[in-house]
Amino acid sequence: MSKSKLIQSKNIVISTQCFPPVIGGIENLMKGLSDNLYKNKFNLFLFADSKNPLEEEKYDKSQKYQIMRYKGIKIIRKRKKSLDINKFIKFKKNINFIICDTWKSAENLIKTEVAKNIKIFCLAHGNDVLTKRSLIRRRRLKKVFSNINCIIANSYFTKKKITDLGINSKKIKVIYPGIDNISLSNKNKYFNQFRKFTPILITIARLEKRKNHKKIIYAVNDLIKKYKNLIYIIAGDGPEKNNLSKTIKKLNLRNNIKLLGRVNEIDKTSLYKLSDLHVMPTINDKMTSSIEGFGISYIEAGIYGVPSISSGIGGSNESVINNKTGIICNPNSVISIKNS
Repeated sequence: MSKSKLIQSKNIVISTQCFPPVIGGIENLMKGLSDNLYKNKFNLFLFADSKNPLEEEKYDKSQKYQIMRYKGIKIIRKRKKSLDINKFIKFKKNINFIICDTWKSAENLIKTEVAKNIKIFCLAHGNDVLTKRSLIRRRRLKKVFSNINCIIANSYFTKKKITDLGINSKKIKVIYPGIDNISLSNKNKYFNQFRKFTPILITIARLEKRKNHKKIIYAVNDLIKKYKNLIYIIAGDGPEKNNLSKTIKKLNLRNNIKLLGRVNEIDKTSLYKLSDLHVMPTINDKMTSSIEGFGISYIEAGIYGVPSISSGIGGSNESVINNKTGIICNPNSVISIKNS
């Protein structure tokens, strides 16, 4: 679709599993996309999953565009949402195209009547298109991508994963995720808590093995022998929380490593502005077939002038430029992480 035709298309349906008030990378991406489409005079009709109805009711009322929420068992929720989108578009009649946050949001839509007449755009983020898990998943991915009009990949790494399925590369457009620059005072809520420390290292990410927090903790254990005033701030939540907490306790690092838990966007910005270095040398978690598709946190850190330590694995070699916006290290080596 040309830029001129896109501008003329004013009515858009968005189908997403991920949307605020839940905090997360895809949630932020879909909110930013929706807000900017609205600012550019597009009429939005958003169909989103429900995670916390009480929070969502208040949140949705504060938005300038219409949000319909879906809760319940996943398989039923997905089907109901797609059927309702189909009915809505048939009733509305002047919807120009549909945007889906992932292929899973498009999977049931391609089976509906409106899919034959409405263009469907689908975002791809990296992990969502990995196919090592099963042959069935590969077939599902290929069927969905073959039946939509355009795939928006977050990196060339992600695009390659999709073309490996046999999908025509001309159907795939690479657009790196964007972020909003939140302006805050330098003396933020964490200023007094952490100002006595230097340097300040930070990782803001889901607490999972792929993010490699444990190796960073061991690197910090070595670094504090030289930099006794160093602090490593870990913000986020996830399945590795207890393991990380035990490691910190075992190494007696509770004075030099702080687990903050999940933080909101304002707090996240405050922490980036306070920090000297963003550390996230991700690995390929073979157990879960999980890999970094791009790494928006590198960009979030960079917009506040904070360089990153990365591994260059997956799409992260597109979000961190070695020796320019950060340093690429060997993520499997504590020494390499420490020396970076």
